Amino acid sequence: MEEHDSTFVNVTSNKNKKNKKRKKNKENEGSNELSAQELNVSKKRKKDFTSHNINFVHLFKEIPQRIPFIGKPRRNTLSVSLPVSLIENVQSDELRAYVIGNIARTLTIYGVNEVVLYNDLGDKSTRWMEYFSMNLRYLETPQYLRKFLFPMDPTLKYTGLQNPVNAPHHLRSSEWLPYREGVVRLIRRESTYTSLYADCGIFSSVRVLNKEDLEKIYGLEYLTDEEGDIYQRVTIRLDEPSLAKCRKNWKEGKVFDSTEPGTLSGYLVDPEEPLKVAGLYWGYVVRESDSFVECQKGCPFNESGKYDLRIGTSERGELYSPATRLPKYNNAIIHFGPVLGLENVIDEPEKKFDKYYNFCNNQKSRTIRTEEALLIALSLVTFTNPL
Repeated sequence: MEEHDSTFVNVTSNKNKKNKKRKKNKENEGSNELSAQELNVSKKRKKDFTSHNINFVHLFKEIPQRIPFIGKPRRNTLSVSLPVSLIENVQSDELRAYVIGNIARTLTIYGVNEVVLYNDLGDKSTRWMEYFSMNLRYLETPQYLRKFLFPMDPTLKYTGLQNPVNAPHHLRSSEWLPYREGVVRLIRRESTYTSLYADCGIFSSVRVLNKEDLEKIYGLEYLTDEEGDIYQRVTIRLDEPSLAKCRKNWKEGKVFDSTEPGTLSGYLVDPEEPLKVAGLYWGYVVRESDSFVECQKGCPFNESGKYDLRIGTSERGELYSPATRLPKYNNAIIHFGPVLGLENVIDEPEKKFDKYYNFCNNQKSRTIRTEEALLIALSLVTFTNPL
C-alpha cells in the first residue's frame, strides 16, 4: 500500500496563513477523516479505524513496501464449492496430495475466501471428505502454527509433496506486518497465571491486551477446565510500540525466531479485518457439506447465511467472454461439478443459479477436470471482475 506523504505537504506557497494553520492542525490531530480519505473508504466505514485508539494512518505505513500482494480494502467475498469425488478419481495418495496442493495454491492466488466441499459420493464420502478438508486446512495454516493445530495423522502423510501457498499471512520469522496469525493456549481456571499470550512465530510471544474478546470473536472462553494444552488459532494486530520493535529488529537484521518472552503486545481481531481494513488477503476457510443443496446455505460471512450471487459452471452454460461483467454482490459462490457435471448432482441446474456459465469455449479435450475448471474460471472471473 502506497504512502501518500504528499497529503501532509502544503503544495501551494501562496495560501494564506489561516489556511496553513488549519491544515497543520488537521495534520497533527491524525484525524480519522484523513485515514478514511487515504484508504478510500466511505463514511460508514470510518468506525473501523478507531479501534483500540490506534492511529491507522501510521499503522498502514508500517506495511513494508516490498510486499507485492496488498490490494484495496474489500468487504465482498468469493467462495467456491467442489465435489469430494474430485480426489477419489485420482490414482494414488501421492497424486491426491499434489492435486490438493495445486487447488490450495489456486484458491490463494485468486483470493478465494471460502471453499465448500460437498458430498457427491453418498455413504463412502466420509474418508475422502476428511482427507480433502484436512489437507486444505493444513496448507492454509502458517507453517509455524501447524505443530500446535495438527497432530500426526496418516491423512497428512504426503504433505511434503505439496507446494506452499505463500499467502500473505504465511510470514517468515524475518518478516512483519501489523497483523499476524498466532495461537493462544487457554488458561486453566484455577491457575494464578492470568495473562494470555499468543505464539505468532516471531522473536517474542505477544501479550494479548483484550483477552476477554476471545469469546466474542472466536466463541471460546480464555479460561478452561479441560486437562492438557488447548490451543486456539487467532489473528493478532500488533500495537504501535510492538510494530516499532519489529521494525527495529528487522532493520538491524536480528534473528526473529528467538524466544524473548513478553516484549510484544497486541489485540485479538476478527480474521476478516486484514482484508476489510488493510486489503491483505488472509486465507480461506474450509466448510464441509453433506450434499450439494446444503452447500448453498451457511455462508459464514453474513448473518442470513445466504449468497447473493450463485454461479454454476457447465459446458452447457452461457459463454463467459472477456466482456462479461458480474452484477454487484456481497457474497458470491461459484459451483463446480464432478466429472459428469453439475447435471449429475442437481436437476435442471440452469434454473437453480443466478448465472450459469461456460468458462472454456471450444475446449479440445473431451472433459475438463474439476481442478482445471477451477483454475480457468477463477482466472477469467478475477480478470474481468477484479476483487
